Amino acid sequence: MGCRPIISINSSNLSGPHKGALFSALAYDADDDMFPLAYAIVSSENYYNWFWFLQRLKQLVGEMEVVIISGRHHAIIRSVAEVFGVENHAYCYRHLKEDFSHQLMMGREGKDNALKLLDAVAYARLEIGYNSAMENLRRFDANLAKWVEDNNPEHWAMSKFPKKRWDKMNTNIFGSFSAWVKEEQHHTIFSFIEKHMDMLASLLVERKTTMQSWERSIGPKTEDKLLHNIAKSETFSDGKAKISVDLRQHTCTCLAWQMSGIPCEHACAMIQKMNQDVYEFVDDWYHLFKQEMVYSGTLHPLEFQNLPTVHSDGNVHDPNGYVHVSLDPPVTKRCLGRPRRQRIRPNLENR
Repeated sequence: MGCRPIISINSSNLSGPHKGALFSALAYDADDDMFPLAYAIVSSENYYNWFWFLQRLKQLVGEMEVVIISGRHHAIIRSVAEVFGVENHAYCYRHLKEDFSHQLMMGREGKDNALKLLDAVAYARLEIGYNSAMENLRRFDANLAKWVEDNNPEHWAMSKFPKKRWDKMNTNIFGSFSAWVKEEQHHTIFSFIEKHMDMLASLLVERKTTMQSWERSIGPKTEDKLLHNIAKSETFSDGKAKISVDLRQHTCTCLAWQMSGIPCEHACAMIQKMNQDVYEFVDDWYHLFKQEMVYSGTLHPLEFQNLPTVHSDGNVHDPNGYVHVSLDPPVTKRCLGRPRRQRIRPNLENR
């Protein structure tokens, strides 16, 4: 497939004439851009539809073990556990942080301090860092610390999650996807599918063209992260080392290299001290040949054949010769007021 083995899934409501829910699965290409992997239009968001969708997604990825990152909808939690395994399910930290904020019955300064303490818990890479952050939160408010312990930190805290999640803590990638399909969500289902195919074809062409401008073996976004770590490594001295780096195994005791696939500042310092090329130590998933794999496929047009037809008598005739009474459009219930065209943004989205 070429994309890293981590997939974000989400659901959004369709506002066209037939309503329904849009399930989508997004992967990350070699330069951290979204790659639309799969989508489905279903009647509503429930366990049976999510289980069906994830089963098809599992068939698509085959035997590859992947991490699924999503919100904590009960139907998603149950179906991901059954299809991909409970240990491969990472919860979106942004959604969890939003839930945590609802527990904060205090002033603005107190809320900001509590959220910073939660960030320290979530982003601590080492167990000792997690324990220290939890102790600070416990001293701040014991009830908030208990809320964290009761809300499965093994599915969202960096130091607790057992699998590699490439430093992906949120499903923020769906912000780009929502903007991408913003207008199409108001169309009929057939028009949505046609338009989506056109947009996907344009996206593939654009990404193939962008690849040609890569100046190094890794993409621009990945290179920016690497250069940032290289800059930080230049501040290190040759004093007593408290960090151990293994260039052969691509590991560092700070765990940042293993978790992200990009050499951390400690690794960058060691690599340069050994007079080697830092770019060669970036994980293969970020390299140009992986990007070429992602966008090497051909987008085939949808086949609309053997579809039922409506005859002059108003009845529907299917390809097998059976006649059905003409179908009416599905019954939909329109909410009061003017239809909403923009999603409601969470309070913490820009924080």
